[in-house]
Amino acid sequence: MKKYRAVVIDGKKALRRIVAAATLAIVLSVGLLNIKIADVDISLDSQKIAERNLSESIPQIAGLSPQGDVLKKAGMMLRKAVSFVLGFDLFDPRTTVFAQVPLIQSVSRGFLASAANADVSQVFNPINADKGEGEAEPKPATEGTHPICEVDSSQAKTLGNSKNKILIRNETSFGINVDEFLNEPLKFDMKGDGPKVLILHTHATESYSPEGSASYSTDKSDRSTDASQNMVAVGEAVKKVFDDAGISAIHDKTLHDHPSFNGSYANSLKTVEKYKAKYPSICIVLDLHRDAYVYDDGSKAKFVTQIDGKKTAQLMLVVGTNGSGLDHPNWRENMKLALKLQNKIISKYPHLMRGVNLRKERFNGHTTPGSMIIEVGSSGNTLSEAIRGATLGAREIADFLTELK
Repeated sequence: MKKYRAVVIDGKKALRRIVAAATLAIVLSVGLLNIKIADVDISLDSQKIAERNLSESIPQIAGLSPQGDVLKKAGMMLRKAVSFVLGFDLFDPRTTVFAQVPLIQSVSRGFLASAANADVSQVFNPINADKGEGEAEPKPATEGTHPICEVDSSQAKTLGNSKNKILIRNETSFGINVDEFLNEPLKFDMKGDGPKVLILHTHATESYSPEGSASYSTDKSDRSTDASQNMVAVGEAVKKVFDDAGISAIHDKTLHDHPSFNGSYANSLKTVEKYKAKYPSICIVLDLHRDAYVYDDGSKAKFVTQIDGKKTAQLMLVVGTNGSGLDHPNWRENMKLALKLQNKIISKYPHLMRGVNLRKERFNGHTTPGSMIIEVGSSGNTLSEAIRGATLGAREIADFLTELK
């Protein structure tokens, strides 16, 4: 049976526990001797943890910063290799010690996290969006016209075309064992009558760049209420794939973010609850969005790859947790499905999928055991690229769900 490396955490438990015990003994000894080790913040203050996790969870755009010193480069490579093999950062006491404490469920938010996410482009994360806060779109530093840059944000770029690794962009303090999640059965199936899948759009007015665009102007909106130009059009393409595959699905076209972005998740939650009350058979909710990222120089990212000679928007599965304080006791079920879908899709299209994004926000994921966000490209992509990417991904998802019937 294949083993899957979770990049953020993985390794042999026995070795990890031995190293953890040895490290704990060393830390305690050093403490007794009153010797100060490097400034490592292991405070359990919730505010400090939140600030630290936020600052350290954002991966670098172009990988690790270049080091001028050859010895530093060698040390960095050695540290990365050791961390990759063990599954945690041997040189980070927060990881080697605290990762073994179940109540804390900590993973390294320092070196290993940033090294694992090297070359993974950032995403636009409006903080507390699920609580009705944050900005709808990233704002360029300067006004005017800026270029649109094609970016390969696929997990294949970071991990290669390996079919036994799954990249997780972990922005939480929770550890994920990929093998366990992939091998555990889902708590739902596709048997029985009634709709099984609900497709909707919390941010339905998110739209794309005009066909053939190489630049954009800051005075133009990245939003549209035209259902033929925004996320509703992408949802229609996904719905058609499910229909053709015999998957019973509902597509809700409500503009939950219009006229106001704030409160959009509360609006879409009401929609989910309405459909669940009418169709208790619904066990999967796919919330289709598109990403957005603007670099410091004002250029806009376009997450794209070539499949069968055609430019195709890359996809990213986003799973929410209870890390923001909202009730979500079963988020692991959502993550379980996301990892199984990621595994299915990358086996055929390794460059289509970006890393699975595990977030502190809930994103209404508590509503079903199969809830998740699917980011279809970004604001720099065109609608045709987005529909192409969504269609390819939906076909693999439909095949997976058909197997559960």
